[in-house]
Amino acid sequence: MISPSFTVTAPGKIILHGEHAVVYGKKAVAAAIDLRTTLKLEATNDGQFTLKLLNFGTTCRWKGEELQQDVEKLGRDGSCWPQDGRKLFKRSFDLSEVKEVDERVINDAIMVVNTSLPVGAGLGSSASYCVCLSTALLAVTGKISQPSMMRSIPGDERELCQNEMASLSVKDLELICKWSLEAEKLVHGKPSGIDNSVCTYGAVLTFQDGTIEHLSRIPQLRVLITDTKIPRSTKKLVAGLRDRCQQLPSVYNPLFDAVGAIAEESCVYLEKLYQIQAASPPEEENSQEHYCMLKKLIDLNQQLLVTLGVSHSSLDQVCHVTAKHGLHSKLTGAGGGGCTFTLVTPGTRELSVSSVTRELTTIGFDVWDTCLGAQGVTLIKMLSQSIRSSGPNSGVSSAILPRSEALCRSSHIRVPQLIVQPSASQPLRPIPLLDLGTIH
Repeated sequence: MISPSFTVTAPGKIILHGEHAVVYGKKAVAAAIDLRTTLKLEATNDGQFTLKLLNFGTTCRWKGEELQQDVEKLGRDGSCWPQDGRKLFKRSFDLSEVKEVDERVINDAIMVVNTSLPVGAGLGSSASYCVCLSTALLAVTGKISQPSMMRSIPGDERELCQNEMASLSVKDLELICKWSLEAEKLVHGKPSGIDNSVCTYGAVLTFQDGTIEHLSRIPQLRVLITDTKIPRSTKKLVAGLRDRCQQLPSVYNPLFDAVGAIAEESCVYLEKLYQIQAASPPEEENSQEHYCMLKKLIDLNQQLLVTLGVSHSSLDQVCHVTAKHGLHSKLTGAGGGGCTFTLVTPGTRELSVSSVTRELTTIGFDVWDTCLGAQGVTLIKMLSQSIRSSGPNSGVSSAILPRSEALCRSSHIRVPQLIVQPSASQPLRPIPLLDLGTIH
């Protein structure tokens, strides 16, 4: 059985290439980012199951027997619970081997959740949360194996060597991914499975016609992520594009082909950059050519997305600001608002990066400086430490140093951070936890 006190953390995600075209059978490429959700679980003996959502300032409590009664209600035909909810619960329950658990283990516990991901911005906040929650519940019920490399560490120790992190097995990750997908269905209805897969496995994934491929050979890449804070409806954007495609299929289908080809080419150059960085010594001269191709692919993809009608004036504004400083950006996700990512290649002047972030934050956008290819879900055993008084800034979300952050430090790249320009009229606000939109 897993330790009664442990921390789970999972990354967010961005779509690098292929958004919208993936709906028409083309390849999409998604990457994990080091903006993470963290869940800390501690066993208690108060007969209650407590969930603290720090970003919402909300605490939920249930008595153990009440939870069991709710489970039984879902199984009754005469229950007032919605029939589709009962069916979904049964399907989720049938997915796993979790049939008989020690109810005392899951009845008496407190979970504290914190996140650095913004809500409804297409960065996978709901998937990251669902992955953390699934991992914690599977761990506390003993359904995923206790990692052999797990060891106790002080709660304030931040830097861990790679071999000191929890190492979940392939079987564990598959089970976590399945359960988190079912949880995502409660939020989104019909998720693609991309978000929870990226948040589970980390690194970079490709998705095409329902098949997900994990790319582990990825280079170190630094990006700026900008949240325009413009709300949008993925459903409406997808439906609107579908209508336009049906009206002019001979025009739109080649555009989807081009977006798919960009996704394919991006994988080729990611592999080439990985090989160059892995060489001893690294072949810096050749890498510049490949970075140049990645920039061209970003520009082409953004122009195609504008042509498809899924961009937004706020997204165009980000692209304009970054282009002034020689940087290349595109929207990520559904478009119509939401987020962009900007590639920051080696050799980019820090003055350019700081100027870009200053201009974007002055406009009112949020900017994060982070890395692609973050480690997926991780599980770490912690020394006994009370978490009942944790607050949003208690450091819970900084419990581990993911793989890509270590890579960033080794190459003098900034670690992930939110860059803001607070003012007296607009103080810093906590970032909500759950992504309640349908973001793919």
